[in-house]
Amino acid sequence: MNSLDRTAELGTDPWDTRVQFVTDAHGRAIAYRPHQLITTRSALGLIAKAIGRAITDESWSPVFPAAEQDGESLILVRGLPNPLEIAARLRSKQFVAGPNHVFFAAAVPNPVSFPNPVSVPNPVKFPNPVSFPTPVSVPNPVSFPNPVSFPNPVSFPNPVSFPNAYSGACGCQPSCGAWSTRLQSARRTTAVAATHVPTEGFERVKSTSSKPCRVLVVDTGVEPSVRPATSQAATPMCDSAQLATDLLTSTVQPNCDADPWDADTNRLLDPFSGHGTFIAGIIARLAPGAQVTVERGLSSYGDTDDVLIAKSLMDHFPAGAADPPFDIVSLSFSGFCDDDDPPIALSEAIATIRSRYRTSDDYGPSNNVIHERVVFVAAAGNDASCRPTWPAAFESVISVGALGPNGPAPFTNYGPWVQACAPGVDILSTFFDLSQESAREDNRDFEGWALWSGTSFSAPIVAAEIAWEWMASVAGGRVGATAAWLLERDSLFRFPWLGTVVNVS
Repeated sequence: MNSLDRTAELGTDPWDTRVQFVTDAHGRAIAYRPHQLITTRSALGLIAKAIGRAITDESWSPVFPAAEQDGESLILVRGLPNPLEIAARLRSKQFVAGPNHVFFAAAVPNPVSFPNPVSVPNPVKFPNPVSFPTPVSVPNPVSFPNPVSFPNPVSFPNPVSFPNAYSGACGCQPSCGAWSTRLQSARRTTAVAATHVPTEGFERVKSTSSKPCRVLVVDTGVEPSVRPATSQAATPMCDSAQLATDLLTSTVQPNCDADPWDADTNRLLDPFSGHGTFIAGIIARLAPGAQVTVERGLSSYGDTDDVLIAKSLMDHFPAGAADPPFDIVSLSFSGFCDDDDPPIALSEAIATIRSRYRTSDDYGPSNNVIHERVVFVAAAGNDASCRPTWPAAFESVISVGALGPNGPAPFTNYGPWVQACAPGVDILSTFFDLSQESAREDNRDFEGWALWSGTSFSAPIVAAEIAWEWMASVAGGRVGATAAWLLERDSLFRFPWLGTVVNVS
């Protein structure tokens, strides 16, 4: 089954009916697919005993199609009345088991909605971070008090009024995961039509590297020509849309999945349509010369799940190849998991992909966890919480928070698990040109460019910077070494609990 078939199973309607919200044993919110359980084939007998009926062959399937009939292969079981209860029973018997967790695109607001910060203006009213100088251009923070005069988080409140994590087990106010009280998906996009567009020559000079960096983006797809595929307008595009078109088509690969703007055919821009197109434009602008492939792994309403993403990744990294087909994977979605444990299928997929391309050099004592041949970069999420989100919280994944013009963005997640931060407020990038569409009124101003906010867009900025630095490096080497150099040098500027600042946009 290809990516389009998998996402088609999600449907084109809002995700309200396909997402279940509950709290775990610690009172922390999670979202998962109703009636679905991830476990191993050897657990089928115990599941049948728990529900009082046999498990038919039609009700379960391998998570990874290449899996043999091995009792320990991961499977997805459907049609269970109480998957969380059954998962707990299976784990008590030492089986791997858990729900099929749901993740959401990390554009503001989060689909499960952290409300707009009450104490600060709406982030989209802030100036674009592009207009602020890079931290490199300011004096060394060693000669000043704590960076940007924020109090030391150990004994005082954390930056930008984040609760002090040392004041309790967690420190989030309100309690981590309080967003679960909203059970409806977003009905409108939070992207804003750009009030200005770049001029020709705004992008970086294309790298002269003989080996382009290959970047895989798992998202909503991409519209390489900027205009929606369903457009029937015959009029030529305006100059700004043509500029966006040229930017994307010079970098984005022709085999990318399409990014439909109106999957539910109501003539209204879907809430997260254009998310992948926007991200592809960020990478194309900051890492010209890279080869960007965008796989559709999210619905146009912004939801995806553990199994769908794991399958998408495994499809793009088949077994048997000596070299990985992609150097960087960019993931701009996030979600909480039961007991804050890692999602089962995605954990298996990332570990399998990493192990396929390791050599004996990867097991030396001096190597760190991102010094790999395939680098994963993920958005930290927009819940203003220190609770770990996945896949960003994997130790070997570069987790990225968001910066605003005056420091950490008020919506960004944060914590010791966040390794880097980049601009995430009013980011400018490529979008649909809906100016000639017979769409409803709020779509009319999109002409190939948009402004959008969220850690969704901070993550590809970091991914693009790694790609650019690697292509610009004379020495070459593995991409993971470039990522470590870019993020882990002692001299770099860091925000407490947001990691290394990567201030390009």
